[in-house]
Amino acid sequence: MMMKKPLALGIDFGTSNTVAAVLHEGGKTEVLALDGDRDLLKSLLYFPTRNESYFGRQAIEQYFDRGMEGRFFQSVKRLLPNPDFSGTSLFGRHISIEDLIARFLEGLRQRIEEKVGGKLDGIPVFFGRPARYSLDSAREGLAVVRFRTAIGMAGFDMDQAKLIEEPVAASFAGARAAGDVKPKGKTKGPITLIADLGGGTSDFTLFEERPHGIHTFAVNGISLAGDALDSDFFTARLQNFFGANIQYQRPFSSNVLTMPTALVKLLPKWHHHAFLRERATWNFILVLRKELVDPEQTPLLENLITLVEENLGYRLHMSVEELKLHLSSEDVREFGFKSYPIDIAFPVSRTEFETVIEPSLSGIAASALETCRLGRIKPEEVTRLQFTGGTSKVPIIRERLSSLFPHAKVLDQDTFTAVAEGLALHGMEESDASS
Repeated sequence: MMMKKPLALGIDFGTSNTVAAVLHEGGKTEVLALDGDRDLLKSLLYFPTRNESYFGRQAIEQYFDRGMEGRFFQSVKRLLPNPDFSGTSLFGRHISIEDLIARFLEGLRQRIEEKVGGKLDGIPVFFGRPARYSLDSAREGLAVVRFRTAIGMAGFDMDQAKLIEEPVAASFAGARAAGDVKPKGKTKGPITLIADLGGGTSDFTLFEERPHGIHTFAVNGISLAGDALDSDFFTARLQNFFGANIQYQRPFSSNVLTMPTALVKLLPKWHHHAFLRERATWNFILVLRKELVDPEQTPLLENLITLVEENLGYRLHMSVEELKLHLSSEDVREFGFKSYPIDIAFPVSRTEFETVIEPSLSGIAASALETCRLGRIKPEEVTRLQFTGGTSKVPIIRERLSSLFPHAKVLDQDTFTAVAEGLALHGMEESDASS
């Protein structure tokens, strides 16, 4: 059934996930299912060959079905402000960062057009962008130019496309959730801290809505978020099941060696397991079968070999994600992962999990307080705390950040889709301003 032509479209191109929402008459927003029946489209790209590409969940499926051959990209948004990264080699041909992102956005545009039942001609499209790509003005400008270029290359009408700061978009959705009326005259809105806690980074924006627009006090962030929490748990409770503590001895040598640190550091990140299959590394792992000091560690080495050989890294990653999700509402959860000969099972309490992630949690909390220091706003002056991003669903993170701002009201909304819906709602702001 064809959807009635929307009034506006909001696209939240995120580091980990991408979300799109449309604005209908009467101010109603609708989040589009972009990946099957799912609202979230993982911001992933996979090229098995030069002329083939896959996106989202299908990128992961194809990547493993084809034995992790080809090029797999994630978190490409982070590369936008990096002047040292102009592009990469794709099967012997240089592909720019703009073209790489454009490939993803083009596939996204096609999926959106399928959902709305036609081309996006004449529909205002609002793209989210960080409040700051970089504190360096040159890098900031580079990121904006690159993103706009990629949007044009992806086939969007640049006369209809506009970049909106993600915290501003989230504030529109937050204001609707709180039942706010837009400030009139000399009235100021609440001092708001938006905590955007995603997969790769935790970003904070401190601002106040004023009669003539948003006044941003400070923007800050840290490279600690959901992925870091997963890695914390993997390092503390899982890596030894895969030989991280193995000891081996080379022939004719008296030295007892341990598993190389560089190899162990690849284990928590499933998308880095392809490096374990490089010839030299893989041969090293296989040779260890004959060089173990303690034969009782053989099952651990076999777990590692199976993990890599059977491409089980993503399944293991999802098991950790599932555990984290359940511990958001349960006090104890059994962690389990089986794929012969791997057989791991043990209970994990929420308290234990919180202890494991404490270093990352402390870093995130410190970054939030630093945002206030940079903005010369006392934590007690913050009167609204708004969460976006999936990592904000972890209870201890919400509790810790909320405790730092004792006078702040916490807004309840969909943390995954708030930015996209706010971007679509910006179409109403544009209409009001032009009328």
